[in-house]
Amino acid sequence: MSANAVPSRLRPVHWAVPAVVLLLTAPVWLRAQDADFFYAVNRHLAVVPDAVWAFLSLLGTGWAVYALTATSLWLAPRVLVSWLCAAPVAGVVTRIGKMLADNPRPLEVLGTEGVNLIGEPLFIAAMPSGHTITGFAAATALYFALTRASTHAQGAQSVHVPLPWGTWRMPKALLATLLIGVAAGVGLSRVAVGAHWPADVCVGAALGILSGLTGVALCQRIADRYLTLHSWVLRGVALFGVYCLYVLATDPMGFDINHSAQMVLSGILTLSLLRFLWKTCAPTHNI
Repeated sequence: MSANAVPSRLRPVHWAVPAVVLLLTAPVWLRAQDADFFYAVNRHLAVVPDAVWAFLSLLGTGWAVYALTATSLWLAPRVLVSWLCAAPVAGVVTRIGKMLADNPRPLEVLGTEGVNLIGEPLFIAAMPSGHTITGFAAATALYFALTRASTHAQGAQSVHVPLPWGTWRMPKALLATLLIGVAAGVGLSRVAVGAHWPADVCVGAALGILSGLTGVALCQRIADRYLTLHSWVLRGVALFGVYCLYVLATDPMGFDINHSAQMVLSGILTLSLLRFLWKTCAPTHNI
């Protein structure tokens, strides 16, 4: 896959996926504030260490996603830009959804007693789960950005995943499984930490996929010349990475337990930004 390969074209069936997710999860989100169901899920998930759920919640933030995909700045810019195009859509959808639903969070209705609570307690603006929207938006955008176009003659069922030391060829099915698995983990973490009803997560997953598809559609309209290594657009994307680094290094985001993980992500992001700076400053013939 070339550095600026345009993501695979979306087909009408792709836009039906959010509706299918809503339909399949209807038995859950129709029980929007079912206390017994929330308690059952929250307590069953408590068997997993708190640090795991806190870290998965961290992966539901754009700051963490940027750090994990920052190597794409010079290896495959569209991978990073695709989900960045989805991020503002996800943010707007989250804000509007919370304003329209105006649902209380579990802790506002049930109190803290009997709830497995991890991190800072939250009480207002439940529906939909913003972390879940971000997780599924990023997963959707990354999948289509990484998926090789079907017109490629070599390995139509595989993708090339950019890594700091090169690319890793991976079956599409494995990539989809990994991305969906992580996004689902982010959603489950929001119930596990006591921040959301299961219904919030189900709706968030559908809206996240819709946001991701929209981001992919927007990214497909960006011409290759705007994503070259020395373009000001890409340098602006890198500058945003500096802000992401600041947030990761200074803001616990409600989970003090994530301090070590955020420092690791900060280190990864720092190295990635320095590598990008070196690449852009190096003579063109050495790149």
